[in-house]
Amino acid sequence: MTVSPEISELSSASNSGVSTPLTSISSVLSLPAQIPSRVFSPLITHAIDLPSLRSKPSTQELLAVLCTYARSQGKNFGGYEENLPAPAGFVDWVTRVVGSGLEWIEDEDDRELIWDSASARIAERCGRTAAPSMEREFEVEGLGTSIVLYEPSLTADSLGLKTWGSSLLLANRFCERHRDLIPRSGRRVLELGSGTGLVGIVLGILGYPVLLTDLSEILHNLKSNVDKNKDRLSESKYSLDVNIEELNWLDFQSSGAYRRHDKFETIILSDPIYSSEHPQMLANVVSQFLEYDNPQAQVMLQLPLRAKFVDIRVDLWHKLRDIGLSPIRQDQERGRDDFGEETFLWSVWRPREYIDMHIDVDSLP
Repeated sequence: MTVSPEISELSSASNSGVSTPLTSISSVLSLPAQIPSRVFSPLITHAIDLPSLRSKPSTQELLAVLCTYARSQGKNFGGYEENLPAPAGFVDWVTRVVGSGLEWIEDEDDRELIWDSASARIAERCGRTAAPSMEREFEVEGLGTSIVLYEPSLTADSLGLKTWGSSLLLANRFCERHRDLIPRSGRRVLELGSGTGLVGIVLGILGYPVLLTDLSEILHNLKSNVDKNKDRLSESKYSLDVNIEELNWLDFQSSGAYRRHDKFETIILSDPIYSSEHPQMLANVVSQFLEYDNPQAQVMLQLPLRAKFVDIRVDLWHKLRDIGLSPIRQDQERGRDDFGEETFLWSVWRPREYIDMHIDVDSLP
């Protein structure tokens, strides 16, 4: 996309005060509030002081206001934070911008830029399901460095492109107790349904060899997030070295792991079930890739105790039992994600032949 000369001087200011020209829609939509006053509009307290569309404001005037009142995503699941309080009537004004043909602005790319920015300001105020694409920062307890993940806008068929509360809780648990949870055998850990990559990235930083897997449509964003964090860590004391591959639970025989006859001592999953078909699919994949002849073999699950998924969870417990696994540890804790607070269950399953005592499957929630 070509940005017209009229808006080429718009810039985002880094903490060091160095400005970088904007060259894309995403850079405009993610502008921080701390930008030069010569670029952004002064603080406005009422919509009456916003640029009137009847006066045919310039591209720069409109983007100045739209970027000034952008909201930034809080760390973890803190929700959107106001950089500056928007004036009363701001959403109504933005809605008029979206509905305007902006005929007086000659450059088509400029018009698209304004409409996209205005739509983003509305979406930021309409809850997570309407929120635009975002880059968000996660702080994992005790890790010593934060993780930055990109999430495209959420749709019903892109749940794997969203970071869920289970992932953050499991990442926290690993960071606090990974030496007690995962054997330091040097054997690779398999993560099924890696999504945006939070858990796998944390394990990689902790020094475990991890294979992150997901569907083909998830991999591009997953790889991008891994590369982004590799770059961020390159000048620190931390490093990140993980592998990423496609693994479709319905067609795992086509995966590289299957063709190599890979077996894994530890398999991890977070929030893996949201369909009645998933328990059987999951059991099939676990039974294929778990290293059953290893006494340390284990499957570690973290999932929310959503009320409407009780039957699916019970089915999962039974399907895991059917493939020779039994739960040996469980723990419940409260957590949250973009959709509110929830109780989450963590459990560890091992082949029955190697354990003396286990938890009754029927007692699991």
